[in-house]
Amino acid sequence: MPLGISAWLTAGRLRGRRWARSDFGERRRELIRSLAPGRSFVDVGGMWNMHGEMVFLAEEAGAERVVLFDAMDPTEEFRRDHERRGSKVEFVQGDLHDAGTVEGLGEFDVVWCTGVIYHTPNPWEQVQHLRRLCGGELMLGSQVIPEVPGIEQACIWYPGLAKRSRQAFRRAHGGDRAPRRIGVTEPFDPEQGYANYWWGISPSAMRGMVEAAGFEVFEEIPWNTWLHDVRARPR
Repeated sequence: MPLGISAWLTAGRLRGRRWARSDFGERRRELIRSLAPGRSFVDVGGMWNMHGEMVFLAEEAGAERVVLFDAMDPTEEFRRDHERRGSKVEFVQGDLHDAGTVEGLGEFDVVWCTGVIYHTPNPWEQVQHLRRLCGGELMLGSQVIPEVPGIEQACIWYPGLAKRSRQAFRRAHGGDRAPRRIGVTEPFDPEQGYANYWWGISPSAMRGMVEAAGFEVFEEIPWNTWLHDVRARPR
């Protein structure tokens, strides 16, 4: 099995090199600038490493109501920028798994969610709750795995990976240069909670979850082997 994983990951990484794009950060910002004016906007999970960058951008672009929804405490960088800008961005602390909190947020024209659904043991529930929030358009970005030949909508449960399989993932992500991915490039740690990578989701599985939750996917953006965006509207 580890030999099979290594061959599959190597093939996926090599395929990704042929079409990989490095401008995803700026392209995502351009998308916010086009979507935000005159609309309500929520960024789900936009605190970690981002410090609210996307909600401040949406506010600058002319969004009418802007909310940052995240389970973690607001960072010092977020607090400082919020005060410096005289921002009206709302911060709501809560868990996307909590149906009551999601219901209380209301509906938004634009739901933005990147870097979230693979950090949970239940990505399907999170996608369902994103549908409750969405009245116009969803932009969902996720770390992914390469498609598995012959197996549509495949996923990998990272907590159960054998040590040799995890080493294959580490090599595929750059070996000693690999960015830290708890549960993938290093052992899963239950005490780290959502910081772990829980699921390796293939692009087809990501699309399948979004469609099953009641969305119609109208665009997919594969940035590289490991990063995939899906844009969808409520069906």
